[in-house]
Amino acid sequence: MMFRKPRVLITAVVLAISSLAATTVYAQSGYFNTYTTYTPLSKSGYFTAMQGMCVDRNNNAIYAAKLNSATQKTQLFSIKMSSTSSNRTVTLLKNSDTNSTNYDLGHANDLAVKASAGDKNVSIYVAPMSDGTKYINKIIKLSVDTTKKTYKVAKTYVLNYKGSNLSISGITYSVGADKFIVRSGKRFFVGTFNDKTGRFDYKATFKLNYTKAIVNNKIEDVSKYIQQGISFYQGTLYVPLSKPDANGNASNVSIILTYPLDINGLIKEQKATPTADFSKGLFTRNNLSFRITSGAYTLFEIESVDFDDGTLYFNTNRGNKGTQEDMIATFNNYNYYK
Repeated sequence: MMFRKPRVLITAVVLAISSLAATTVYAQSGYFNTYTTYTPLSKSGYFTAMQGMCVDRNNNAIYAAKLNSATQKTQLFSIKMSSTSSNRTVTLLKNSDTNSTNYDLGHANDLAVKASAGDKNVSIYVAPMSDGTKYINKIIKLSVDTTKKTYKVAKTYVLNYKGSNLSISGITYSVGADKFIVRSGKRFFVGTFNDKTGRFDYKATFKLNYTKAIVNNKIEDVSKYIQQGISFYQGTLYVPLSKPDANGNASNVSIILTYPLDINGLIKEQKATPTADFSKGLFTRNNLSFRITSGAYTLFEIESVDFDDGTLYFNTNRGNKGTQEDMIATFNNYNYYK
């Protein structure tokens, strides 16, 4: 008995310190601005506009979408992940209902995956925005048969806010919280999909501060940058943005901002103290940012980001006038767990 009390006390103190550290200390920090190509996605026959991407870290696969801007049709790719570049096979998936490798998924601006290890069928969620014809202002759930290399539309949902179905441009899934984060414009919603009603039921909302973003230890106003996809990983929301050129189009500069986000804490806070929607504003971390300013290409537009084992993957529209050099890449020297 004499030795149990101090041990319990010490354990309690350690737990308290660990709990405090978990809310205030992050993993690797710094500024990262160089990259390595992981997989090219610019072969003949591939559509020319890179869109959403996600990583199925439980089954070693990357999914990416490319858009034909003229026809509004989309190609969906599966990339086998491997430490050896020659084994990173790229497969153009076929829609099993149409027997075609192109299909209307709207703009497919962002993708999110929900899967368990060993799944033969995985769920890919698509943010189509208000483009296309079939799925305007909806969220598409695809069922991907990883054995047959096919997919089909399993379900569609709407995010109805104050009587209107919103255009969805960003989506990501948190395994730990078992919640999705979706973005419409600059508004963010946290919640789950309801298969009975066909709606996205949100439990919390928030917005991001773009006017005081910290990039490479400097405050920048990036409120006019072009929004891309989103990704949540280990308590941080990663947000890629593209700097517009003089005509308002994407340029050769892209950044990724990082925002601390406690999903369960946010839901609990807003449930306990109801406030106006989007009154919660998040500010960037001051010690982690990414930027690529390409000297080789006139276009370097990061579309989406996601993670596997601490490594940050991103996909880009990349090239010079009349050329296409699209790819999936990783940032050099960065790993969350370092």
